[in-house]
Amino acid sequence: MDGFSGPGRYLGGEPGSPVIAAEAALTHRANLAGELVFLFIEERTDRADHLMTEIAKLNYPAHFKVKVERGVFAEKLGNALDELDKDRSQIAPTFALIDPFGFSGIPYALIKRLLSKDKCEVLITIMVNSINRWLTHPEEDIRVNIVETFGTQEALSIAAGSEDRIPALRNLYQKQLEKAAKFVRYFELRDRDNRVVYYLFFATNNALGHLKMKEAMWKVDPLGDFKFSDSTDPNQQVLFSEPSFTPLVGELISQFRGHARIPVGRLETFVEDKTPYLGKHMRQALSQIESDGRLKVAEMKADGKKRRSGTYPKDAIVSFI
Repeated sequence: MDGFSGPGRYLGGEPGSPVIAAEAALTHRANLAGELVFLFIEERTDRADHLMTEIAKLNYPAHFKVKVERGVFAEKLGNALDELDKDRSQIAPTFALIDPFGFSGIPYALIKRLLSKDKCEVLITIMVNSINRWLTHPEEDIRVNIVETFGTQEALSIAAGSEDRIPALRNLYQKQLEKAAKFVRYFELRDRDNRVVYYLFFATNNALGHLKMKEAMWKVDPLGDFKFSDSTDPNQQVLFSEPSFTPLVGELISQFRGHARIPVGRLETFVEDKTPYLGKHMRQALSQIESDGRLKVAEMKADGKKRRSGTYPKDAIVSFI
């Protein structure tokens, strides 16, 4: 992820992730001088062996520590956190990519525990379609796995409701993550028929980490027939392959209508923390709002210097009409 620096740890679980993650770090434009630990947890021996074979082909510097551990993700991470708590030690800054096969083995309680640690972020693949298919299965073990994944019996009760089950499951997982993290954003992967393939949930307690993730997602090009979107706000949808700033224009007007003499920096913080958009998108939206006559920009900035027409620096002063 753009902006991740060491010392730190990268947790991952998808076959091929060590190569992708380590190569991304090797080619990163920043000088990653601190120790970076790439830890990959794989339950199947054949896959773990394949990962180690691929890792052996890499030429990475001494301060990159790349490890593959055989075992169950929840057990391995849980034991590691137990040891840290026992020693009263703090985990290194961690970006955890949690990419399971299916939907079991990623207990919400463990995710919440990891997020409670300082400078820890998670990116989780949630196979909502698969969960939906198994939601009414009579087998107790499956039902237990679903409850464990969501951390609440409420997941099972969705099956009896009248609402669309996939959005309901998605919203429930978001609500649960929001109990553990200040910033939660999910991204949809849709096929060319506009059907949801799966969700990627990102959670962090750090505003900068949240911003860096959004910046990274806006750089992603669509692959094949898939469309990448951010729909964390159910009232709007942002397709990164087909960006539209209309929802942001409406959001800014709704949030700040009638407010006078607002520093643009305050608007930028709102956009970065509460919407899928970035500061550059906010400036485009402000330009449109001003051209529509719904925004007045003070001639002088907060520092007493004259504002250049058509620009929206952080110390510019605006009033919504």
